[in-house]
Amino acid sequence: MNSRMRKLVGTTIFVVGSFSYFFFAITVAIVRLPDTTIGTQLLFYLVTTLIWLFFAGILVRWMQKPDRT
Repeated sequence: MNSRMRKLVGTTIFVVGSFSYFFFAITVAIVRLPDTTIGTQLLFYLVTTLIWLFFAGILVRWMQKPDRT
């Protein structure tokens, strides 16, 4: 797969994945976090953001791979 195709596929996965992941995270937060402390809520959002950054970093690294010569 050449770099232009990887970037197209990666961007599509990134956008669809972002909406899906954040919808899921917010749904979990609405169901599980209403009666918790601010610290617990902050920790939940921090952990969910770090998980997304980890997977987004892997996706971006894959998108930036150079073409084979």
